[in-house]
Amino acid sequence: MSATSLAFRRPTKAVERIGRGLRRSGLRGSLRLAVALLGRLAYLRESHIWYLLDLGEPRPRFELPAGMKIIRARDDDHALLAQLPTISGDAARRRLAAGVDLWLVRDGDHAAFACWTFRDRTPAIAARGGWLQLPRGVLGLEDSVTSPAYRGRAVAPAAWSAIADSLAHERATAILTKVEESNLACRRAIEKAGFRAAGVMRLRRIVGRSRVNVELNGPGEAEFLAERLAR
Repeated sequence: MSATSLAFRRPTKAVERIGRGLRRSGLRGSLRLAVALLGRLAYLRESHIWYLLDLGEPRPRFELPAGMKIIRARDDDHALLAQLPTISGDAARRRLAAGVDLWLVRDGDHAAFACWTFRDRTPAIAARGGWLQLPRGVLGLEDSVTSPAYRGRAVAPAAWSAIADSLAHERATAILTKVEESNLACRRAIEKAGFRAAGVMRLRRIVGRSRVNVELNGPGEAEFLAERLAR
């Protein structure tokens, strides 16, 4: 289960998906995937909830199941991502080289969960240039994914709780993430960890022209979303 939308990928990710499809499904399956991706480039309609976790406020605490631990991954740890339905190894290496933090929950040699935190800017297809500039102290949380073998054990909320504690010690002020509006399971998980819905973003793109509407849940620290996304 991906708690944050995997749809917010740059065009290079589409190429990587086609490559993986070719290896897994052969030429016919890859052609179907290519047609579907080209259709998304021509017409796209999405609705996401933006969630914010204020690191200065009390929040729920969760513990990882016995035997599991969370780490801030090093270069040689990213190979564990191959065990999860997430971004490719090449994309992971590029992120690590750019200073993006990869968090992994390990159960021995198994990857139970992974996510990334971005500083200064976070991926968002609705933003101009594909990146949303973040206010000082706010970090973006992306590509949260739990291994199918570990779902239903509250691994994700426990991981987010530990990450929040670590980032709070580093004087971060908040964590921002987005979830597809229709993904109720992910929304329940992120809310369980103390994130609150800051607003709804609706994107419609037709042949390269995008219209983005942002409805905030009242004034507050998330007002920058409307300023930097709406158009």
